[in-house]
Parts: sequence; C-alpha cells; structure tokens
Amino acid sequence: MSLPDFMTNPNAVLEDKDHEWRYNRIPDYTKVNATYEEEKTKEHPEGSLESLVSNLNWEKEMSYKLRADQIRTINQEKYRFSVNGKGWQTIEEMLQVGTYNALIGDTELYKASEMDFSESHKLFKRALRAFSWEVIEVYSGPPTVAFKWRHWGLHSGDLSVKVGEGKKLEAHATNEVVEVYGVTVARVNDKFEIEELETFYDPSDMLRQMAKNRKEGSVNPDDVVAPSGKCPFNPK
Repeated sequence: MSLPDFMTNPNAVLEDKDHEWRYNRIPDYTKVNATYEEEKTKEHPEGSLESLVSNLNWEKEMSYKLRADQIRTINQEKYRFSVNGKGWQTIEEMLQVGTYNALIGDTELYKASEMDFSESHKLFKRALRAFSWEVIEVYSGPPTVAFKWRHWGLHSGDLSVKVGEGKKLEAHATNEVVEVYGVTVARVNDKFEIEELETFYDPSDMLRQMAKNRKEGSVNPDDVVAPSGKCPFNPK
C-alpha cells in the first residue's frame, strides 16, 4: 500500500483548502519549519521510518482544524489520546480544550481546567518563539510505532500561567532555549491513521525552565511538589 501524503509531505494537510480551519485561515508554519531545519539535532534519511514519523501532520490538524471528520491523520471512530497513563481523551475533547491543555493537563504548575483553547495557545505562542518538534529515535514500526521526541523553542516572551487557587506562575523571558523530551506510542491502522496515542513526559520540566526569571509575587516552582511526594508519571 502506498503511503498517505500526510506521512511523506510534512505540510500536506495545509493544502486542504476546503476544510474548516480555526481563525478562518490555514496556519502559517514558515517560521516553525525554518527553525526546525536550522536547529534540529537529527538528520533522518528520506524514506526512513524516522523521517516518516517526523513528517506526520497530526499536530497541524489537531491544533487548527475545527471538525473531527476533516482530520485525515486519525481514525475518527477509534482515536483516543492519553498522557502519562492518565484517562483517555476523545477527538472531540481534544478539539475543545486544545493540544497544549490536552498534553499538559492539570499539574502543580499548570491548570488546564482553568484555561480554554485560545488562552492556552496564546500563552505559549507569546512566550516561545517557534516551538519546534523533532523525532530523535523510532523504536518500532507499524502498527505500533514507539518513538522518542524533542520539543524546543526560544523563551523570548514573558510567561503567565494559572496554577489554581487564584495563583499564577509568572516569569520574564530568559532568552534561552527550552527543551523537553518524551516518548510516544502510536497505534495505527492499515491506512496509517492514528487510532491511539500515548505520550509520556514531564510537563513541569518545561515550566520550570521557563520560570528562571520569576516575577515578584509569583509562585515559586521550587516550593511546589507533587501531592504526597508521588512521581508525576504515576496516576495512582
């Protein structure tokens, strides 16, 4: 079976001009793509499994398409998503809360439940210049694709995050690169559509990096620990 365009062309879905896009326009990934080419740490051979996973257009669709039935990278009937072994989210839930809220959730340094889609996206777009993503290594091929990734961006804008109980984590820009690493396990069908995504990483690591220049009166991340001292990756 031939590969779908969303695995061979990293910008394939941006050509879906007849689909419904958030903000009534197709997003511009020019800056993100340029940063990726300039700052990526891996050069994967064309056609390799690493290259194909790198090309996957999932984020572009999940962040900017409005309708589940127009998202081509997933199987709409079976798709579900989870982070760090917590509860599964449906496609409709992800589209409602947004990719940042879905990926971070409610933690000690971020309260997704207190921010809507627009607020969360504006927060990170203002704080990080071109938040790029790359595949580091792929451990297994279809139908279960397990891979390690790196997400990075220059912290060039101030940070202001709701942490619950009316408190905020606020910090000035560090003008340093923020890097986050994680592992994702994707289960795909014979059309290479995603049916399940499980991601494992420490979302607080990113926020701690961005909190180096804390503003006066801000929550201090050093004073915040996981409840009962439990590991953030253990949902129990």
